[in-house]
Amino acid sequence: MSTLAKKKTIGASIKVPRLITEKTPFVYVEAYKTLRTNFNFLTANGKNRIILVTSAIQDEGKSGLAINLAISLVQAGSKVLLIDADMRNPSLHRYLRLKANVELGLSTLLTGEVKVGDCLIKTPQGVDVISGGLFPPNPTELIGSDAMRALLQIAAQQYDYVICDTPPVGLITDAAALSPLCDGVLFAVRQKFASKNQVHAAMRNLQAVNAKILGAVMTQYYTQKAGKGYGYYGYDYGYGYGQRNKK
Repeated sequence: MSTLAKKKTIGASIKVPRLITEKTPFVYVEAYKTLRTNFNFLTANGKNRIILVTSAIQDEGKSGLAINLAISLVQAGSKVLLIDADMRNPSLHRYLRLKANVELGLSTLLTGEVKVGDCLIKTPQGVDVISGGLFPPNPTELIGSDAMRALLQIAAQQYDYVICDTPPVGLITDAAALSPLCDGVLFAVRQKFASKNQVHAAMRNLQAVNAKILGAVMTQYYTQKAGKGYGYYGYDYGYGYGQRNKK
């Protein structure tokens, strides 16, 4: 019997992020193409292939960012592994509507109960996914463990990119524990949501462990479609943070 405990579904009313599909609005797709182009510049030297995605607080769109970046990279011909490293409240399986046994995931993999092949899920979008698995009693210790390091090293040999979706670094230390094992961090900042102080505090948590911050991505950025009088929620990429998010 598994030593991990089942966890109740949390946030059933949470809005599912818009995923890139053939019906996705042009401005939304183009925003991710821009992010992908900038991201490719950052990884042009063959480094920065294991990426951690986090945010300051909850509901800033980090999981949607991780998923859509992965899809965009696959569409450009890259092989991508997406890992749900938020074992406390995994969400990628819900957002991607995965029907596989998502209880076989990162937690059961890191505790040695299953092998990678047992929990690797192939998605219609072409992204390979490892779900969060069952809720463990020691997620922070697992996320920064030698087993996690070994998993990332093996994955980096088999994939062009490995993207890890983690809990908000301003609330839980999991992202800070994992960041030394990753090549870089993408930081999601939702427009007019987290305060300037919250964002700065979260960034300091990452800097305290010498995390390499590749950039910040403003999420749920409202843009006007030219000549139409209505807008879409898109993504805006940049290296700065803080000033545009001041409440």
